[in-house]
Amino acid sequence: MGMKSTAPFLVCFGDSLTAGYQTGVGGFGLNADSPYGGFIQQWVGAGAKIVVTGICGELTSEMVKRFHRDVVAARPKVTVILGGTNDLGSGVSPMHICENLQLLYRSAIDAGIDPVGVTVPSICVDGGEPGMGQKDSERPIPPWVQPHIDQRLILNQQISEACRTFNIQCLDLFAETLEGPTHLLASQFASDGLHFNTAGYEVFARLVWRHLLAEPFGDCPP
Repeated sequence: MGMKSTAPFLVCFGDSLTAGYQTGVGGFGLNADSPYGGFIQQWVGAGAKIVVTGICGELTSEMVKRFHRDVVAARPKVTVILGGTNDLGSGVSPMHICENLQLLYRSAIDAGIDPVGVTVPSICVDGGEPGMGQKDSERPIPPWVQPHIDQRLILNQQISEACRTFNIQCLDLFAETLEGPTHLLASQFASDGLHFNTAGYEVFARLVWRHLLAEPFGDCPP
């Protein structure tokens, strides 16, 4: 059969949100990572090979350096690329982040791989007093949070425009995991302020399945 049959259908490429990192809950130590690619592999079974390559804390500039080794060399049909959260935390400008992401999109296209962009999810904060029964959407947003959200909105607009320019798909993970009008990450998907819990990673997996796997493999399992 040659090399082709061993090539993955999809490489999930990114930082801790691709690695499936989550913080421990209830003082029982760290939860096992639950990468969204793991859900997809479970659902698709022997139908396709899904590879997850996510490095916690990675910047998009570091992603550019390993892209050839971890994605291009694997020759997948598709690669889902999510990066930028750590850059924002390190004060890198949305414009510079998007330039790095565009280098990744271009490298994939040049190698005959379909790149898929992903918007960066929001952050979650504990607002209001516990037991007050407030929904996330009714809680006041602390002043320090707004600039973090604003930067994400700017970056995500640029990611979406870059995907249009390259004529590639863009998955709106930001919108998919939002709590209503606050632009905060919904608490039911958060393990801490920045990372998803298992439910959040599953939402990510279903978003990817809907857009990339439904046609070749049918509906996503319930």
